[in-house]
Amino acid sequence: MATTKIVVSGEIRLDPEDFDAAVALIVPLVVATKAETGCVEYDYWVDPRDRGRVRVFEEWESDDAIAAHSASEHMKTFFGGMAKLRISSVELSRFEVSDKSPLKL
Repeated sequence: MATTKIVVSGEIRLDPEDFDAAVALIVPLVVATKAETGCVEYDYWVDPRDRGRVRVFEEWESDDAIAAHSASEHMKTFFGGMAKLRISSVELSRFEVSDKSPLKL
């Protein structure tokens, strides 16, 4: 029986001059989050053509795992640091995924 996973995907737009500061906040956040119970996958990627665009991808076992993540100290630190940067937009979407299989090319 397949279990439903929760996927969060989207992007953060920021002033390219704040790129290095954002990466300094993202790296410890990702390391700590990947160690959390219920985290299947969690990462941020930068657009090599646009230093103002950061892609977000998360996969979670449950809403409870996301709630625990949201209340974590490393998220509070991340949000506190990001509040000091020039963020123009954050667009994240939540998906419930009931099936996953390899893409055949």
